[in-house]
Amino acid sequence: AATIVSGVVAERCTLTGYMIYSIALTAFIYPIIVHLVWDSAGFLSAFNADGLLGGVVDFAGSGVVHMTGGVTALFAAYFLGPRIGRFDEAGRMQPMPGHSSVLQVLGTFILWLGWDGFNGGAPPSLFSPPAL
Repeated sequence: AATIVSGVVAERCTLTGYMIYSIALTAFIYPIIVHLVWDSAGFLSAFNADGLLGGVVDFAGSGVVHMTGGVTALFAAYFLGPRIGRFDEAGRMQPMPGHSSVLQVLGTFILWLGWDGFNGGAPPSLFSPPAL
C-alpha cells in the first residue's frame, strides 16, 4: 500500500516525509485494516457471522492493499496540494513536458508480468473449495 502512494506524492514532498509516511502506514494503519478484513474476528471479514453486511471477500488481498493505498493517496494529494511547478503565481497551469514512451511501455510490461505471476494461482480457488 505504501508504494501505491509514491506516485501521488512524487514532487510534492521530501524523501524524509515519504519515509515517515511509509513507516506510519506499514507499521500502524495497514495492520489494523488487514486485521479488520482478513482476521476471522474482524468486523469486515466474510468469515465473521456478525460482520458488517456479510463481510468483504478480498480477492488475493488486492482489495485491502489497493483501497488502503488509494484512500491514503487521496488524503496525501489533498493535504500536499498540487505538484511543485504545476501552476504559476497567477494559478494558471504550466505545461508539463512529455516522458519516455519506451520507458512507459517497459514499465507496463514489468507490472503486467508481476501481476500475472502474483495472481496467477488465485483464480482456481474461486471455482473449487480449497482442500483441507
